[in-house]
Amino acid sequence: MNDIETDVVIAGAGITGLLLSVKLARVGLRVLLVEHSKIGCGASSRNEGWLHSGTYHAAAIPDFDTAIRVARKCLYGSSQIRRIAPEALYAADESAVALTKDPHRSSEAEARWREAGVPFRRSDLSALRRKLPSIDLIRAHRAYYVDDIGFDARILYRRLLAEAKLRGVGVLVENRLVFASGGGICCIDEKRDRVRTIQPQKIVLAAGRETGRMARDLGCEIPVRLWKSHILYGPAVVDRPVFWLDSLEAAVMHHPPSLNVVGLTNDAYEVYDTGTAVKEERVDLLFDALARTAIPGTDLTHFSAYACIKVDIGEGGAPLSVEADIRQLAEDVYCVLPGKLTEAPYVTDRLVHRICRDLPSADVAMRPWDEASIE
Repeated sequence: MNDIETDVVIAGAGITGLLLSVKLARVGLRVLLVEHSKIGCGASSRNEGWLHSGTYHAAAIPDFDTAIRVARKCLYGSSQIRRIAPEALYAADESAVALTKDPHRSSEAEARWREAGVPFRRSDLSALRRKLPSIDLIRAHRAYYVDDIGFDARILYRRLLAEAKLRGVGVLVENRLVFASGGGICCIDEKRDRVRTIQPQKIVLAAGRETGRMARDLGCEIPVRLWKSHILYGPAVVDRPVFWLDSLEAAVMHHPPSLNVVGLTNDAYEVYDTGTAVKEERVDLLFDALARTAIPGTDLTHFSAYACIKVDIGEGGAPLSVEADIRQLAEDVYCVLPGKLTEAPYVTDRLVHRICRDLPSADVAMRPWDEASIE
């Protein structure tokens, strides 16, 4: 048995765990990143590949203040991800198209976009019909060119993983973190029949659907909820991202050269197990939405479905929260949920602030107010 001493151990190597490990290593902390499966598994890979720019959430979230916050976090995150891995973006020079069939939603969306700073410009529907002949625009009241874009998340994860290793982050995949009742932490590699004891100063749970269980193992109760949504993938119907702002309509992300990935707006429903088996009636809703978006007669028989488990913190039957969240569960334990993948840069920056406050560098001078807060 080998012991590992580290400043921070991170459970989960999805977008949040990867980004956080790199950022903590950049400020000189020793980091161990542990993933029970492969890098970027779970919700980090089971999505449409949509790099949000705040467009959809500013318009779709009912509460005005929450909508503006989430939109601004997505804008912040999109900008950072574009800098980290520009090669992961698809057709960065082509604008996505946002559609709405509701005049009231259209005017409200424009007001919210201006408030949040979301870039947009109106499109002439007649001109758009010529550019997007495979989309049925008969129901559209208004169309907009926006900055949302499809991207290859695997390239982003490869960039982050490479940087993490270059900066000395310990990365253990297909390993399980086990929290003993007495407070000990072990990392179990069943393939190599190896068990190592870990001695961290801080623990960060960024394990998605496993977060609730891990928190309980640490003796921390937190109301983690599980939500399921469904996605289709198949041959390209459109050659650029096209999505509706209205509920239960299609969002189509284009993945060149010839693949579309399709989600359903506002489709997540609460579940009580972590299984990702599809629910046929939900898949039917998704096919119906895609059929309403594609021109009549489009062959959709080659599309396949899969499901994703999303996580939030909440109680009382409230709708799924897509806002990033950090919770301090104990003096040495943090829990972080990214909300949306595009919010991960924002929430990881905030968590780096907190951990650096807790683990100050002995080589960097304190400010007067830092000294006062310690006293």
